[in-house]
Amino acid sequence: MNEHSIPEDMTQVADRVALMAARGFPVSEDDVIKEALKLGFQDIVDERMEGNYYTVRWDEEFNALQVFGIENSFEGEAKPEEGKPSFIEQFKANSMNAWLALDRAASKIIGR
Repeated sequence: MNEHSIPEDMTQVADRVALMAARGFPVSEDDVIKEALKLGFQDIVDERMEGNYYTVRWDEEFNALQVFGIENSFEGEAKPEEGKPSFIEQFKANSMNAWLALDRAASKIIGR
């Protein structure tokens, strides 16, 4: 696994956890998943915008991935559908569905 790639599934998350532990940086699966979802959503947003115009951040509860534009203007957020678990839990259960949900959310926020 390339240490700079974004983990796309739980196998790659486990590999990243083991790699980081071997390097003296113990991290949890949840830590790796949070970072993977943020970076992956940033990539999705950048691809839809055809450039890096927006910044993605987690909200304080790690429930929503928020999108901010120029001058830190709030553009929208990706939140789990009503009654669905967090994106972190969705990723653990089925990472492909979590990525698809984030792609749909990016489409709604950006309009493309």
